[in-house]
Amino acid sequence: MINALRVERKMWLTTVHNTHNHDLNPMKSRFFRCNREVSDSVKRVLDTNDLAGIQLNKSYESLVVGVDGFENLPFLEKDCCNYIDKARHLRLGAGGAGSLQDYFMRMQYKNNGFFALMDLDDEGRLKNIFWADPRSRAVYQYFGDIVTFDTTYLTNRYGMSFAPFVGVNHHGQSILLRAGLISSEDTETFTWLFQTWLQCMDGIAPMAIITDQDRATKNTIATVFPETRHRLCLWHILKKVSEKLGSYAAYRSGLKTRLMKCVYDTQTIEEFEKCWAKFINTYDLHENPWLKSLYAACEHWVPVFLKEHFWAGMSTTQRSESMNAFFDGYVHLKTNLKEFVDQFDNALNKKIENENHAEFQSFSQVIPCVSRSPIEKKFQELYTNAKFREVQQQVIGVLDLNPYLLTSNGVMKSYLVKDEVRIEEFSKMVTYSVDFHEEDCNAKCSYRWRKDIKRRYTLICSNYDAGDQRPNGNRYSILLNMCYGMITYATESNEQFEDAKNRINEMTECYLEQTRNRSLTHTDSNAGYMTLDTTAVAGSQQVKSPLVVKGKGRPLSLRRASRMETNIRKVKAK
Repeated sequence: MINALRVERKMWLTTVHNTHNHDLNPMKSRFFRCNREVSDSVKRVLDTNDLAGIQLNKSYESLVVGVDGFENLPFLEKDCCNYIDKARHLRLGAGGAGSLQDYFMRMQYKNNGFFALMDLDDEGRLKNIFWADPRSRAVYQYFGDIVTFDTTYLTNRYGMSFAPFVGVNHHGQSILLRAGLISSEDTETFTWLFQTWLQCMDGIAPMAIITDQDRATKNTIATVFPETRHRLCLWHILKKVSEKLGSYAAYRSGLKTRLMKCVYDTQTIEEFEKCWAKFINTYDLHENPWLKSLYAACEHWVPVFLKEHFWAGMSTTQRSESMNAFFDGYVHLKTNLKEFVDQFDNALNKKIENENHAEFQSFSQVIPCVSRSPIEKKFQELYTNAKFREVQQQVIGVLDLNPYLLTSNGVMKSYLVKDEVRIEEFSKMVTYSVDFHEEDCNAKCSYRWRKDIKRRYTLICSNYDAGDQRPNGNRYSILLNMCYGMITYATESNEQFEDAKNRINEMTECYLEQTRNRSLTHTDSNAGYMTLDTTAVAGSQQVKSPLVVKGKGRPLSLRRASRMETNIRKVKAK
């Protein structure tokens, strides 16, 4: 210990103790900065895990396990964190709007099918973003009839909401039809996003769209997608039941069950109206504002009597779990703009890999039939494994059905059918009324779930950061689409494949010779240079990073609540 006193710009030592007043511990020397070092091999592990979306704390824990204890590591978790922050900065640049603009311009330069658009305010500050790669645009042609839109999943460092457009493929898997980042959730923002979506998808609106209960979204869809059927997500609605009705004494003694019966067990409009009126009268819920607003918009959310299956085989619970699993481990909160897009691409590539694996299983594994029905055999041949399993469940149910003839009017017959319906782990008996026309009894089905359809989007590489030439505008896109159509048929046999190669080589040599002749007679000083159209990514002006968006409601507090506060909250909740 040393004590010093400053007198007239000089330091006077007043006390000196040369002996240590604490014991030295060599095991703690690793805490000193001079003794801490992250080796190159550890840096490679950290870089690899970070690119794979593995959280830093998990990477550090694996290193601890590998050396059998914290005391055997020559560095701390903070050192790993500092290294990863520096590595990300070098890899991604500043990560703001300017970095993202450069990224989009590079992608458009290397691939004409890449679409990106930035919405700026008067000061040149970023407000909203939308981007789509060529594969996702091609996927929309096959699975864009039913789309869900939800902004409740993620936000980035600036508080911008992640707004994905999601569909379902022929394996029943959720697929990204691309997405955007938006700074607010009002009518003006949604109008920009939906109009940009239409522009990207060549003006083709979805047949149906499912959203949450948001007035701005509803108004925008009615304006931008006037021919699209809009439905509210039943999962979002039912998630609020306990919040809106949990304070009623009868909530657990029949109220919730009766509400579910109105939603799921009614088959006609008249049956629903009767069940709903009885539910309201039984529990005296005439003045409940939430139920009144729901009933006013029931044509947008009651799926049973509308005879429309808008989520294409995936329940709302499965949908939510699927989307949460989609981003888990890949897209993290509070990232910068460029990093968010990179992590999104990693998640998208993982989904593509899952689809490729499901495609392989559908052609390499055969699920045996449970009956001798030729109809089931036909579905086995044509449908993907995931969808054939759903067909089999219906076949098994049909085997136990015992229909009763109710009425017969010439060629028209009506039957009463009792069936046991299974919803996840629950089952219940449901009675159906079926009308059958004896003369016009042809069965028709969609090709949506078939595995033998050659879908063009599978030919498009998901890694669109490739190639080194800028194509010449729309001519490239038109010819590329025509080539995809030719390739679909040219790969069916070896003879067609060889013929297509020879024809392409002949055309290439012909056009190459013409290009050489033109270059000999062309004396323009600018020959060989190309211009880049940057209007799709907000022009050539420098884009400023967005302001941090203020979230809805009070921000979450990091302070730990006392026991008294916790008890008060429980009482208020009751």
